[in-house]
Amino acid sequence: MEQKTDTNKIILDVRNLNTTFISDKKEIRIVKNVSFQLKRGSILAVVGESGCGKSVTMNSIMRFTGRNAVVKADKIQYNARKDGKITEYHLESITNPNGPEMRALRGPDMSMVFQDPMSSLNPVYKVGDQVAEGLIQHTGMSKKEARVKVLEMFRKLGIPDPESRIDCYPHQFSGGMKQRVVIAIAMICNPELIICDEPTTALDVTIQAQIMELLKGLQVDEGKSVILITHNMGLVAEMADDVCVMYMGRVVEFGSLEDIFDAPSHPYTQALLRSVPVLGLADGQKLETIPGVTPNPADLKDGCDFADRCPECKEECRHGCIPAYEISPGHRVRCRKFSSFPEVD
Repeated sequence: MEQKTDTNKIILDVRNLNTTFISDKKEIRIVKNVSFQLKRGSILAVVGESGCGKSVTMNSIMRFTGRNAVVKADKIQYNARKDGKITEYHLESITNPNGPEMRALRGPDMSMVFQDPMSSLNPVYKVGDQVAEGLIQHTGMSKKEARVKVLEMFRKLGIPDPESRIDCYPHQFSGGMKQRVVIAIAMICNPELIICDEPTTALDVTIQAQIMELLKGLQVDEGKSVILITHNMGLVAEMADDVCVMYMGRVVEFGSLEDIFDAPSHPYTQALLRSVPVLGLADGQKLETIPGVTPNPADLKDGCDFADRCPECKEECRHGCIPAYEISPGHRVRCRKFSSFPEVD
């Protein structure tokens, strides 16, 4: 019997999400039985190497995957809270990802900050108009009213001289300022849930810190729920409440920040943490790397996807479906080493 979601504590509940892409008459499964919960008002970091399915998972939830993708799930339940009341939305039952039901949720309830601000902003439209577009569409505000709101958002996000910058074009902004505009587009309709896909890519460390401080402030000061997609474990340590580790489209470990950093249990999680640069590395000491290469998702077979790269691999790891085991409350690991613990799949 399925456990009922506590809608006051859980804003997003994803159960057995699968995404398959059809290419040249072949079906390639990219996201495989992904399950997780996002606590209301918390930050969940989704981590893993490039190509592990992080972005596709979040695009599947937001239904941004395109026509050649088939998205299926037992549940994608989003629990919106408005005026003290909870409204449940079951995104898995929405048949048209570009229909009015999904469009009404994107912006006012849930929004996404994309990885590359250059591709997110239209070069021929003023940045103020691009931020105001969602506000006018979802609230029916006049352009004059929307402009006032955009100026308020620019001030809040630390964009200098907003009265003149609101009429600038994207090419007149630096990379950090473009990213703030993209965040303004995501935030302008005051959504509860913000998904950030590598929001600091290609930014220098000072601007990275400013953007992260901005996002943390949205969580702490305004109670926003944030999903942070990243491969930067340093950012995870500073930002996250919970961590979801993905490899080849599967969640291989899920737990609190303390679970993942103090007691990493999956060999892949351990390898990720060993490859993080640390201060005080001795002269000549090389940073550890994960051996082998990420397999082609079209070639995967039964067993653990990490088997060929795992120093602890046994024959039993190469066969069957590897379930997730709960090794402590809320800490789940998809590894045969923990077969004595209860299964949670």
